[in-house]
Amino acid sequence: MAQRKNIFQRLFGREEERKTNIPTFAGASTGWLGAIHAQRNVLVQGSDSLQLSAVYACVSKIADTIASMGVGVERKGVDGAAEPVANHPSSYLLGVQPNRHMGAYEFWQMVVSDALLYGQGHALIMPDGEEMYWIPATEIEHTVDKNTGERYYKYHGAPTPVPASQMLEIKAFRNESPTKLQLQNLKTAKSVQDFGATFFENGGMLGGILTTKEPLSIEQMQQASDRWRQEYMGSGNAHKVAILGGGFSYQPLSVPLEQLQFLESKKYSTEEIARFYSVPPAMVGMEGNTAYSNYEQQVLQFFQGTILPWVRRIELEVERKLLRDDKSLSCRFDVDSLLRADSTSRAQYYHTLLSDGVLSINEVRAREGLAPVDGGNEHHIQLNQVPLSKMADYASKVTSGKSEKKTNGNGGSDNEERPGVDNQSKMNEDG
Repeated sequence: MAQRKNIFQRLFGREEERKTNIPTFAGASTGWLGAIHAQRNVLVQGSDSLQLSAVYACVSKIADTIASMGVGVERKGVDGAAEPVANHPSSYLLGVQPNRHMGAYEFWQMVVSDALLYGQGHALIMPDGEEMYWIPATEIEHTVDKNTGERYYKYHGAPTPVPASQMLEIKAFRNESPTKLQLQNLKTAKSVQDFGATFFENGGMLGGILTTKEPLSIEQMQQASDRWRQEYMGSGNAHKVAILGGGFSYQPLSVPLEQLQFLESKKYSTEEIARFYSVPPAMVGMEGNTAYSNYEQQVLQFFQGTILPWVRRIELEVERKLLRDDKSLSCRFDVDSLLRADSTSRAQYYHTLLSDGVLSINEVRAREGLAPVDGGNEHHIQLNQVPLSKMADYASKVTSGKSEKKTNGNGGSDNEERPGVDNQSKMNEDG
């Protein structure tokens, strides 16, 4: 009896098995998958577009940023406050280890990068809800039941079609592959990159014209061209001295890169890729008029305009598919940790929240990974740092010495009581 393979063995089996056992799924919509293979001879899309440095920088920046966040499960109480549920099985699943083959960082990195490259990132939720497995975008396809409208998925080695309720699906904008929609921009960037590589491989020469006054046959011209290419072309043959005989003369063809606007074209194509991934140019290492102050704004723009929409997509999908049995539970990525990256900003952030009574000392210490202290659960406000629970006593104390107001001839008060001033002070003022 053949040994039953686990999901990783089925997904990442030997290459020859994958070639002979290509899954067929009647009525499946290949969509972006078919487009990727159709365009492979023109421009490699999907993960192969990572050959472009700008695509690699944008995709890795977004995926690594999301993967580096803490993520867990929270429960909303009757008062509306959300409390972390550290011992919930899904908290460990989402934030530490989704399955025994992969950690949470790598898991989210792969799911999000698939969504950025192919338009969809997938993860299989096991029926018991205790494990999740990343499914490569190139290994999955789906179909829709015409009678029920239910969507079913199939991947390489799947024993049966998987219902949508067991498939975590993170989608890009309008469920479209960015590398497919921006194919023309990627082709331009690839052409610029290939031109630069070929130019420098040829020793910085665009080519040349080898002429002779003697009539040559086509075979002789081909031999001369091959000989010249072998002896004098390429970076390894740069700066060699060519000795020409038989009436040959050589005229090089070379145009400065400044006239070709090579650097400008390369910069423009990089900016276009950063634009359709919504990544500020400074975040992918592009130089420009970037000072520390506006770089800080670009970082904030990146978090709010790029990361937060992706995080919200993931949170809602997790709540729909993984936490659907308990409506009081929610998924939360710790985005606050990214917005308070340096110690000075973090200290100011906590100081403001402590002064306004939003957080207690122990809540701040918990966020910093520190143990609680005695009396640290009280909330304070900036007025003499009075605990909120003592505000009624304090207000009663400072207003208890009020006396009758004396009215002057103009209908005003000659002696209005001021809170917090004792009777002796008022007698001195009246005297």
